[in-house]
Amino acid sequence: MDNFTIVKFTTQPITIPLKRPFVTHLHTVKAIEAVQLQLFLKNGLVGTGTATPNPVVTGDNLTSLKLVLDQLIGPQMIGQTLTQLEPLFNKLTHCVVGNTPAKAAADIAIHDLLSQRYQVPLTQLLGGAKQSMTTDYTISIGPRKQMVTEAQSLVKAGFTALKIKIGNQAVIEDVATVRAIATAVGPQINLRLDVNQGWSYKQALQAIHYFELADLHPAFLEQPLPANQLTSLAQLRQVSPIPIMLDESVFSPQEALRVITLHAADYINIKLMKSGGLHAATIINQLCATAGIPCMVGCMIEAPTSIAAAVAFANAHRNVHFIDLDSLLMIAPNQAQLGKLHCDGPRLWLEK
Repeated sequence: MDNFTIVKFTTQPITIPLKRPFVTHLHTVKAIEAVQLQLFLKNGLVGTGTATPNPVVTGDNLTSLKLVLDQLIGPQMIGQTLTQLEPLFNKLTHCVVGNTPAKAAADIAIHDLLSQRYQVPLTQLLGGAKQSMTTDYTISIGPRKQMVTEAQSLVKAGFTALKIKIGNQAVIEDVATVRAIATAVGPQINLRLDVNQGWSYKQALQAIHYFELADLHPAFLEQPLPANQLTSLAQLRQVSPIPIMLDESVFSPQEALRVITLHAADYINIKLMKSGGLHAATIINQLCATAGIPCMVGCMIEAPTSIAAAVAFANAHRNVHFIDLDSLLMIAPNQAQLGKLHCDGPRLWLEK
């Protein structure tokens, strides 16, 4: 046992209220729920990671997430050393099937320890390509007037990119909502659309046609079809003038490779809670960069610790062109404890 051996772990549930409910085609979220994991080394260093469950995306909840960390992942980390990273990450990947948010908590804690060990900020440890990035802000599904008002408020607050959740209404109504927001905020604001698997192939074609008729040109259309319909997504991409971004279709490097092989995406959304952490996310980004596919780094209404890791990852890599890391901006006043994560309106970075 060397001084960089993991000798202990602890877990603690976290709940952070949101300013208002966050609504997508898949679910409604009223608070950030997470489990904090801390890994303790023999030399006294402590690494911290957090994980946020999502029943409709990653198939877990707060109870199951904590149970997996307490009974499966945490015990498997005991005795592992930071001096042998390949065996360590291999152990983490294969100690349990799925459960990617729980794995992400451990992965983030490990990278926190590595950052401390080498006394290098996490952004630099991962690549150090950029100093900061500007996030969009996601407008959740609601009455059209409310969505338009929120969009105008966000533009006044300095946001230049807005992500609009759609998919709960008839296609023509979704298009009308996007048109109303576009008219209200003006052409200088970058609009990004996220359907969260809410359309059929026929509905997606209809939507694209209506967007063209309305002279609307969103930056991308995210996950318009169900995650497993890769062939249809590839066909849609071939005929769509709007770039297609895939999110729920890509959890692992293997799934990213399949999407790349099928030419099913113009962009890929990497989320640490889907990939199982920074180690796998790095592989996904490398595959995408090799294939000429830019990435976005997104989140699932996560706690500040995992958002900080995502900010570091995004700033570390030039192939990450977009970020959707706005959950810390959705936290109710006086609830955020950001630590090394800094926020100036839409601009996010970690301290050097």
